[in-house]
Amino acid sequence: MKKRIEFITFEEFQELVKKCKDKELKIAMILGYGSGLRISEIIGFQRKQKFVKKVKIEDNTSIPALTSDNINMETHQITIDEAKGGKWRIAPVSPAFKPEYLKLLPLKVKRRTLQNRFYSLTRKVLKKNISFHILRHGFGNYMVNVKKLPITMVQGMMGHSSVAVTGVYAKANPTESINEAWRAMGGK
Repeated sequence: MKKRIEFITFEEFQELVKKCKDKELKIAMILGYGSGLRISEIIGFQRKQKFVKKVKIEDNTSIPALTSDNINMETHQITIDEAKGGKWRIAPVSPAFKPEYLKLLPLKVKRRTLQNRFYSLTRKVLKKNISFHILRHGFGNYMVNVKKLPITMVQGMMGHSSVAVTGVYAKANPTESINEAWRAMGGK
């Protein structure tokens, strides 16, 4: 691996949520970090139509926006019927996601607008330039390295086709790995 995977810690996430005044951004951040959702799974994604030699090519890569119908607050589950690659999966609902947020779904904000709002917030609060996707990395890192969930369980929640992809998140925090190895060898 040439480049270290970036992620956001739980404490940094909590600080961002606490300082965020934009309700749409706050909901999106909670879904990104607290459930591991991609930005396209939160606000939807519509691929632009392709034309080859003036002939329209059908492209079935659109992803519908998350709606309240996808979230079951009683079972703490989010059902994603058409994620990246047309996959289906279930993700957890974060305890930070409040029932009143359901009324605001689907979020009516453009991808670029949401990303710019997030950049602005992270620069102001954390003094870092962080992309929205880093919230998803934070979810994977937190579940694997901090909560110690089995990597196959995290793989299912994140919708990865291979444990090797999820394994990248296990390597995302080398400091935590070193500390765990130290404790495993009897260090205090």
